[in-house]
Parts: sequence; structure tokens; C-alpha cells
Amino acid sequence: MRELLSDAGWQARVAEGLPPEIADEIPLELFGLITGLPAGTARIPWDGPDVRIIEHPAHAQGHAALLIEEHRVLVAGDMLSDILIPFPDLDAATPLGDYLVGLRLLEDLANDVDVVVPGHGSVGGGGAVRRRVDLDRAYVRALRDGRTPEDPRLGPSATYGTEWLPGVYAWQRQQLAGREQEGSVD
Repeated sequence: MRELLSDAGWQARVAEGLPPEIADEIPLELFGLITGLPAGTARIPWDGPDVRIIEHPAHAQGHAALLIEEHRVLVAGDMLSDILIPFPDLDAATPLGDYLVGLRLLEDLANDVDVVVPGHGSVGGGGAVRRRVDLDRAYVRALRDGRTPEDPRLGPSATYGTEWLPGVYAWQRQQLAGREQEGSVD
């Protein structure tokens, strides 16, 4: 975050990835005002229920999901949405490989989860973890392989973002064009 905020043009770079119709509503001046946990913290240090931190590089550097083990709830952060396509960290050396690693970590939790709460979209039952991982994995693999994804979040049955999500997909393809995808594991 410090590196991002030290670049004079960071707000323009961030705004470029936002849907135009909401970009003016996002308070970018609030970025970086939260103090992060020390690297390697495995549990939320608080008096509430035990919450395991599953850090991964998929969506952004330092991105994490939270597993509330005693309640079998996975708070997936900006992943596993039923309405948004994956948003890999395109500034990473291997954005698609990183995303696939993150998906594998979340998939490994599927048997321990009865509820998944994404940052965007609707809450799902335990089976939703595997379905959403499979859908996101297919999208990322299509991006990696230069294929058009067969994704209901982009097609005629999409229920959200129909006017801007296809543009995000096109922008992702453009940003990834010609980049080696070393490290892309399934």
C-alpha cells in the first residue's frame, strides 16, 4: 500500500480499474488509512470467535479470506462472487497463476464451510464454495489460454454489471496480452 500511495499517479491508476458509473463515488482518499496486521498473522487478534486468516496473492498483494471455523463460515473477501468475474492483481508477476493458487486455497476449505460470504454478490451455502471456485477457475484459465470465457456473469443471463463487466473482461485481456503466464498452475 505504501508503494502504491507513493506514486503520484496512483489515484488515476486505481480509478482506471473501476466501473465508470461508480468511480466518482469511491472515496480514494481513504485508501491506506487502515493499519494492517503484522506479516504472518494467522488469527484475528480479538475477543470474538476464533478467525483464521488465509492470506493469498490472488486478488491483491496481502489479500486474505477469513475462516470462522466454529461457525463454518468463509468470508472470501473479493473472491468467489456470484455476480462479478475474477479481478486478478494485474500488477503481479504472475497474476493468473496467483489467482489459481488463491482459488486452490479456498477450495481446500470447502469441506469445512457451510456458508460463504463474498465481498460482492450473495451469500451461498457450503456447496457454493466449490461451484464458485470452479466458475472462477474456468474464467481464469480462459484468460490464461486466450479464450473467451463461457461465464454466466458475462453472458445474456448476467444479473449485474451487464453494461460494464464485459469491458472489464476486455481490459483484462488487453493487460495480459503477450505476457508470459509462468507460474500458472491448476
